Amino acid sequence: MKKIVLFFLMAVAFSTANAQVDSLQEYTGKYNFPEGSPVTEIGVIVESGVLTATSVMGNSELKKSDTKDVFELVAYSGLASFKRNEDGKIIGLFIQVQDINMEGTKAEPVIDISSKKIFNFLSGR
Repeated sequence: MKKIVLFFLMAVAFSTANAQVDSLQEYTGKYNFPEGSPVTEIGVIVESGVLTATSVMGNSELKKSDTKDVFELVAYSGLASFKRNEDGKIIGLFIQVQDINMEGTKAEPVIDISSKKIFNFLSGR
């Protein structure tokens, strides 16, 4: 009986951890900022269960705040606010660090048709 309860608790803990990582996945992607911005591109990834912003200026953890879609940009003492469209899809990112405000748009992923993996998937191989 103890083994069953222990297994159940482990399964619940694992599924909860997976749900947290999956919920962060919607923020991931490449965000492009206008020419003249301190950075023209920021990548957002989930690394070891932590949402992370990466750019030529460095990396920073994005720590959840009490407000939906707003994260603390830990390394720069700033805020990152994700923007959604009317369908609830993430379409942009607004960064505030001290007196710098930048607004970028999420780049759609590009599918490389010449990729062998895509070809194999489409052809059923």
